Amino acid sequence: MPVKNQNDVFDTIIIGAGALGLWAARQVICEGRSVCVLEKNQIGAGASGGVMGALMSHIPDGWNIKKEFQFHALDMLEEELLKLTRDSGMETGYRRCGRVMPLVHEGMKDHVESWLLGARTNWRGHYDMKYLEAGNTWFSSTSWPKSDKAPFGASHDTFAARCSPRKLVAALGTFAKLHGEVREGCAVASIVPDKNKVVLNDGTILRANEIIVANGVDAYRLLHPFMGPANEDEPLGRGVKGQAVMIEFPHDDTLPILYQDGTYIVPHEDNLMAIGATSHNVPLGELEDVPAQFDHHDMDFYRRAVKLVPIIKDAPIVEHWAGIRPRNTLKGRGADPWFETVPGHENLIALIGGFKITFGVAHRAMDVARGRIEGPRRERLSWVQ
Repeated sequence: MPVKNQNDVFDTIIIGAGALGLWAARQVICEGRSVCVLEKNQIGAGASGGVMGALMSHIPDGWNIKKEFQFHALDMLEEELLKLTRDSGMETGYRRCGRVMPLVHEGMKDHVESWLLGARTNWRGHYDMKYLEAGNTWFSSTSWPKSDKAPFGASHDTFAARCSPRKLVAALGTFAKLHGEVREGCAVASIVPDKNKVVLNDGTILRANEIIVANGVDAYRLLHPFMGPANEDEPLGRGVKGQAVMIEFPHDDTLPILYQDGTYIVPHEDNLMAIGATSHNVPLGELEDVPAQFDHHDMDFYRRAVKLVPIIKDAPIVEHWAGIRPRNTLKGRGADPWFETVPGHENLIALIGGFKITFGVAHRAMDVARGRIEGPRRERLSWVQ
């Protein structure tokens, strides 16, 4: 294929128009630099275009670097979203709604005191966590959950929040288009960081002083030549297929997120509720054979939700969603996010999601990558070679 040389030169090229890529674009723009975002499909087409939008902290005991990083990111997110709404003119569906977690067995009651102490200490007194005893009037007045589904009580915190993933990426995308360049339907074949070069599928070459790879599971292919192990067959990560549904159920949008044993019920505005989710590993070599289509035979998560909150059983399902999320697997890296400058390539930044926490910390990813703040696994920067 003949190479098409382009004169387009940017300060930064970002590959991927999901939450990570678009938050990075916003930061680059706010720093006064030129940016071009390349997206092979359309804005939010991947995992960032889902329906869940739960912004939940880790349990606040056993404090570590990752939990500290996540706390600060979630704590400041509300202010960042207010600024985004101001700058884009678009709402994001954010609300600090709190979270209720029914205890699934009596043994969990032994851990509650540790959680409450951890919340008082590590959440800096800004947010509260309390224990709801079984039979508390909360359950009878809300049916959220049904009282007999919390026989050992529940924890209730005021820290958790929710946000509409689609409204968020739409607002970020609008801001990026207003102040930078976004090219949708533009797939990247390869990157050559030593020559500040990005090669598109049609042979077009674009150049930038900084290249940021933030395109989900597709990032593993682009980054493997620069950050992979000595064994070329060992992948950097894999895909995780997730499914969720959106139901329409009348509510006054004051309910908290409900989480129990892997099942999430997230109340959104406009009488919508997101229910999820599933997690099925997909090796990179099988991604093309596992379409991101909803499997109607894989609905146990929905049935668990209805048992937990029977009042939603007749609510119509208005959307079925499925998508492939990244999960990092390279030895020594684990499932945490990779927000790092690639060693040996100071102009190449990897922003790869961490499977579950990414949506709530994406606005801090560039600060971690540039070493401005400490984030997940920055204490382990020696790559496996």
